[in-house]
Amino acid sequence: MRLTRGTASPYHAVIGSATVPSVLGPVDGDALEFVLPHEHLTIDNRVHHAPRPDLPADGQVGLDTLAEVRVWPRAVADNIVLDDDAAVLADLRAYLRAGGRTLVDVTPIGMGRDLERVRRLATASGVNVVASTAYYVQRGHGGRVAGRTAEAIAAEFIHDLTQGTPRCGMIGEIGISVEPHPDELTVLQSALLAQEATGAPITIHVTTMRPVPAVLDFLERTGRPLDRIVLGHMDYDLRTLEPHRRALQMGLTVELDLFGYPAWTNENFLHFPTDSQRVSALLQLASDGYADQLLMSQDVCQKMQLSSRGGFGYAHIPAHVAGLFAALSAPPDLFERLSVSTPRRLLCWDVAGES
Repeated sequence: MRLTRGTASPYHAVIGSATVPSVLGPVDGDALEFVLPHEHLTIDNRVHHAPRPDLPADGQVGLDTLAEVRVWPRAVADNIVLDDDAAVLADLRAYLRAGGRTLVDVTPIGMGRDLERVRRLATASGVNVVASTAYYVQRGHGGRVAGRTAEAIAAEFIHDLTQGTPRCGMIGEIGISVEPHPDELTVLQSALLAQEATGAPITIHVTTMRPVPAVLDFLERTGRPLDRIVLGHMDYDLRTLEPHRRALQMGLTVELDLFGYPAWTNENFLHFPTDSQRVSALLQLASDGYADQLLMSQDVCQKMQLSSRGGFGYAHIPAHVAGLFAALSAPPDLFERLSVSTPRRLLCWDVAGES
């Protein structure tokens, strides 16, 4: 994809070749190679801390707590903060060794986003890291959204995308709660305005499958092209693929991004699939003709997902999931389309410095 200056915006997308704004500067689309499009290097999700009497709220994630933390991950505050940069760096290096090359950090504003730390991690690891700008679910807004117009919030996103230090390359993750809050829909409208002004892709967080119909209804009413919008977390529940097919028919990209997550069978995760079920779902949707509208990622956002705490780190998909595609008789090019070609199509929008 190549971006040239258009009449409505200096960031108008056309087919060709373009760069991606990473935290260390522009990256050519061909240099992105394998991409994880929905991850976190720094995050603080303690707005969702949910203590339990049988777990020490101020405890640490370790072998003595890991089993229970996997069942109740928000009960231990330490689990829902990524603040161990040495452990994150080790997992980034393992990702690179496994064949990974690029990672999109989708940590929103006010949720522990720390672009300077992200830049240091990118420098030390050699991984291309693309940062993001967004607001999360209403509980995480921290007074930064209520009372503001969509236009004012969009201007903030546009600044981050075009003038930030470092510049962001993604709008997201835009948080939508189980019951969408009006402020969340204002932020989503802001994201659409920022995309119109820049061409940057949008990625949306849905909390379970329950808000998906409302999100799709909202997007459908806008009448806008939806081909640069990613609907994430669409693998909470794969018992039916009809919501996925509706989104794909509308032109969105559907992302299964909970690969390798240590599942617990309660609350939002009552019908959580296995990784082989995720791959099977991707194969079904690809066979329906949507192979170029699908993405995979791992959403590493908790300490229990780091390899130092018994998780897979960031290397799980290239190291382990790739083999599932072969085992399930996937078309030989499908894995690359999901992990290289489609991310490149979405991420390439930057025309900074062009005339």
